[in-house]
Amino acid sequence: MPIVPPSPPTTRVPVRAAVWWRRHAMRGGMAAAALVAMGEAALAAQRAWQDAHIVQRWPAPGTLVDVGGHRLHLRCMGGGGAPPIVLEAGMGGWSQDWAAVQPLLARGGRVCAYDRAGYGWSGTPMQPRTGLQAVQDLRRALDAAGLPSPRVLAGHSMGGLLVGLYARTYPQDVAGLAFVDAVGRDYAAQFPAPRYAAFRASLGRLLAGAAALAPWGLPQAAGLSTSLVAVRLPLPERDSAQAWGLSVRHYRTLRAENEAFDGVLAEALAAGPLPRVPVRVLGSGKMNDFPPGLEDEAMRTAWVRNQERIAQEAGVVRVVLARSGHYLHLDEPQAVAQALAGLRAEARVFAQRPHNPF
Repeated sequence: MPIVPPSPPTTRVPVRAAVWWRRHAMRGGMAAAALVAMGEAALAAQRAWQDAHIVQRWPAPGTLVDVGGHRLHLRCMGGGGAPPIVLEAGMGGWSQDWAAVQPLLARGGRVCAYDRAGYGWSGTPMQPRTGLQAVQDLRRALDAAGLPSPRVLAGHSMGGLLVGLYARTYPQDVAGLAFVDAVGRDYAAQFPAPRYAAFRASLGRLLAGAAALAPWGLPQAAGLSTSLVAVRLPLPERDSAQAWGLSVRHYRTLRAENEAFDGVLAEALAAGPLPRVPVRVLGSGKMNDFPPGLEDEAMRTAWVRNQERIAQEAGVVRVVLARSGHYLHLDEPQAVAQALAGLRAEARVFAQRPHNPF
């Protein structure tokens, strides 16, 4: 009888086990992905409900203007008195930041403040924003609203960087510029490089963390609003501004705006010179209400150099409001309104000169 060699050990059971584990792992992964998707959908619904609730309670005080794919909230007051003044808020701010100054300026002519995309009553575009896109948004909104050109542009903090970029990109649209404790285009160069890098990284971590935790209400519970000044706005604006400052959408917009900040500096550096129009440079006398990381004396010195560089390029003398922190337009609204009214009067004469192309 021939000897039959033993059969090799079967692998049928381990293969079946592997298939079973793979199948159940896939199902588990799909279930986890489904739970994540459901969670994200629930958070998105919560954000939409939160914003809708704010809008229902406090309808937009201005006009929503289509700028292509999303709408911007433009709030105008006053009439006549050309050229009109356009107010640009700083990072994390929107039209309500100017609530103490805008009514004062409206006594002498048209003045408009607006909400950049993602803030306040404005819509949020799908893609991340650059500085040039923000400038184009504003130009489309002003044109669509029929606001006469040329205009006087006034920007606070990062808003000063944006109005400077606007003026460099569309000089024919500008009759005057005001930089209110503003960021200049060579801002980063005024700081010690290691300190600037550490400051930007620290601020980025703070804002990214707040944006990630905002859907669960943690920064809101801790009182960490996206606005540094909502609680100090005039009473008619205060409640709605505080609600917007705690909106999850605002945390995300602020994070995205901060992440794009150095890119905006690069765009401004690549642009041409400022147009030769009347200019005001207003600076703070106190180191109050600045983003975390700008508190010490070395950083303050660098901030002042940044301000002086703006004035040097514009060929004017920087005016310091000694009693004001970073938000001059809240600390000394009368002084800011007076400076902007004087700028409008000077810009009106400038725009009417025969040699002036506009």
